[in-house]
Amino acid sequence: MSLRKRLLLILGGTFIVLWSLAAVWLLGDLRREMTAALDERLASSAHMVAGLLEQLSQPLPALYASPLSASELGLQGGLVCQVRSLRGEVLVRTPNTPTAVLAEQGVGFHDTTVNGERWRSYTLQRQHLWVTTADRLDERSTLQSSILIAAALPVLLALLGSLVLTWFGIGRGLKPLKSLRELLAQRDAEDLQAVYVEHLPKDLQPLVSTLNQLFDRIAAALVRERRFTNDAAHELRTPLTAVKTHLQIAQMSTGKVAERALLQAETAVGRMQKSLEQLLLLARVESTQDFEVDGQISAQNLARHALADLIAVPGYQRIEVINELEDEVLVAVPESLAVASLRNLLDNALRYSPAQSCVELYIGRADQQLLLRVRDSGPGLTDEDIQQAKQRFWRTSNKPGGSGLGLAIVQAVTERYGGVLRLQAAPTGGLDAWLYLPISKSSSTSTG
Repeated sequence: MSLRKRLLLILGGTFIVLWSLAAVWLLGDLRREMTAALDERLASSAHMVAGLLEQLSQPLPALYASPLSASELGLQGGLVCQVRSLRGEVLVRTPNTPTAVLAEQGVGFHDTTVNGERWRSYTLQRQHLWVTTADRLDERSTLQSSILIAAALPVLLALLGSLVLTWFGIGRGLKPLKSLRELLAQRDAEDLQAVYVEHLPKDLQPLVSTLNQLFDRIAAALVRERRFTNDAAHELRTPLTAVKTHLQIAQMSTGKVAERALLQAETAVGRMQKSLEQLLLLARVESTQDFEVDGQISAQNLARHALADLIAVPGYQRIEVINELEDEVLVAVPESLAVASLRNLLDNALRYSPAQSCVELYIGRADQQLLLRVRDSGPGLTDEDIQQAKQRFWRTSNKPGGSGLGLAIVQAVTERYGGVLRLQAAPTGGLDAWLYLPISKSSSTSTG
């Protein structure tokens, strides 16, 4: 069922119920008022006839007098009258009045049946006479029905008119929604620009706003997908070419030359594997994908796990840890991302430091955040290099190797979880990488 029909069914059903209840109440009240008005007419006519009879100069006939017309008695059309003596003799009656007595129960209003016809009568006693006026109940019902139909017809027409106007009103009210549907149907599948509809009602503005937010998220996801594809193609092309070349050399050579070619191919494969892992991790961090929360890691365990991942890196023994934390501090970052961030900073420091130099890892607190500072003794970076170092695939020209994604991953992690990565020249030469990570609320409040 369409929305238009559904709204018409709901609103139309509401109108029908309300109009029907109002019509029943109004028509019932009208019927009561009409009955009271007709009874009042009977009573007024009886009093009027009694007054006229008192003014007659000649006596009434004793028994069956010649019938008097209703106009002679001043009665309105449809009414009949009987005048009886106290002994029950009919002295005066109108032509259409039954010969039988209309009322024998005394004064007031009565319903009676005479010759198979139902009558409504009113009787009063005036001196030595009974004056009775009456009308037939079927004529009264016919009159009431005519008046009720005349009163109900405008109500019915108003109800039908309301339904018709509601149908067209709903159609006009849903016109912006129809325009939005037509606009979306005409859009190209790759068109993710914001939707704009003129004269959009306030009720539909949140819908369009949410739709535009969805388009923004889809566009961002497509950008990340294209960027990942381009990055993978860019980063893996060289290692794959190197692997292929070295394998070809190994096939055409023997002895030490073949062994060396295979060793170089293995090195290229390792570089390609590391680059691919870094690319996948960066894609996950930049997406809206949730990471599994496998418990909150403390700062000490964070450093321990990062150092354990660097065992295979030459010179990892040169890392010196300075821990100034006196209490346990839990990091409000998923363990895998926190460990990967610190590992990348340490890996860069080892890569760019002289072979015999020391790499310092400082662990402390600063402004309710965990501070991890990695200081190396390498050549350092210029101010211009520092501005570009966080970009993906950026490398210094004087040190080959590496994927160029380490600092980009750390920057993405800090942006997602409210941390900060700051690079600056070290006082003793080299580079200082300051990594601030948010602390979990469940950590101790003491300041080490």
